[in-house]
Amino acid sequence: MTEKMTYRWLWSCLVAGGLLLLSGCSASSSDDDLQQPEQVALQLRAVTRTDDAFTIPGGDNPASSVRLFLATLTPTNENPNNYSLTEGSFSYKNSQWSSTNSLNPLIVKEETPYYLYGYMPSSISATPSAPDEGYSKGINLSFTDLPAITSDDICVLVGVQLVGANSTGSPTVTEGQYGFRSNIKGQNYVNLLMAHLYAKLKVSFKIDPNYAELRSIHLKEVTLTSKYADGASVTVNLRSGQGIGSPIFTSSGDPEEHILTLFKSSAVIPEKVLDKALANQNDPTKSLVSLDLPAYCRPPVAVVGTYNLTLTTTYDVYDLKGQNLGERVSENKIKFDVAEVKPGQEKKLVLTVKPTYLYVLSDNDADNPTITLGE
Repeated sequence: MTEKMTYRWLWSCLVAGGLLLLSGCSASSSDDDLQQPEQVALQLRAVTRTDDAFTIPGGDNPASSVRLFLATLTPTNENPNNYSLTEGSFSYKNSQWSSTNSLNPLIVKEETPYYLYGYMPSSISATPSAPDEGYSKGINLSFTDLPAITSDDICVLVGVQLVGANSTGSPTVTEGQYGFRSNIKGQNYVNLLMAHLYAKLKVSFKIDPNYAELRSIHLKEVTLTSKYADGASVTVNLRSGQGIGSPIFTSSGDPEEHILTLFKSSAVIPEKVLDKALANQNDPTKSLVSLDLPAYCRPPVAVVGTYNLTLTTTYDVYDLKGQNLGERVSENKIKFDVAEVKPGQEKKLVLTVKPTYLYVLSDNDADNPTITLGE
């Protein structure tokens, strides 16, 4: 073989070997890609509360943000069933609720088991910890600095349902179901079931039909006052198949006065009017003026006794000619048995505007009505 032919033969071998090597690397790379599990960010489709109708959070409202804890399988030599916790949140941006809007997006991989825990709103402080059995069996959420009364509906996540992006209909979330396994193919959305941690107080007003023939009332401001200690604590122990149970609240602080505004008129918020047109509604429910903002009351530390609040109403009295006869202020003491103020319990208060006496004897009686609890 000549020297020239030898060089050609060596060059052909090198080219062929290089092509085989590149082909092998490409195939190996493709195989690796195929072996990598698909992953995607977890997104929120809907939130349902245990005693409310189907709801979808709307608007960039911090009170609707959800703080989340995603337990992911991270086996170790000592514990092949070990789960570690990743913190994230669902927040609203670009017309959708997603964990990618937070600093710590929650990423799920296909065919991987997960457990999801959390609460809302995310502005409330809580520390997670694992039960002895690990995060696959539940979580302990220790809440601190809980206010006595608030306009925020503080809720704890008690159920998770994995659904597709195009899922329709009302959620059917099972309480106590925290685990899921994503197959990724469009199923990276979840429905969440929340349980109220506080009791709910909803306030409505009505006017006595006989009094409405003489005067009308314009509500200007309604406040609720509590004199219980702020900064209470509670630990909610969530377990598979269970909800929040009956958590026990504790507090070591001194009683303080806290005032929560339930309604206040302004240049953009009109006064709420109680008049003859309202009183003459055939449907009793339509004769009520309900405050848009409910109050949420922290369950008391005591297990027996009376739960006390004060409702203060500021209003103007008008005669039938539309003349403002002056501002009035009414205070109503509200008392509940402490057993009635528990998580998820709803109390409805109806206050009725009546004349000072059963029979109005003078203009002074009509100009200074009473606001009483009950219908």
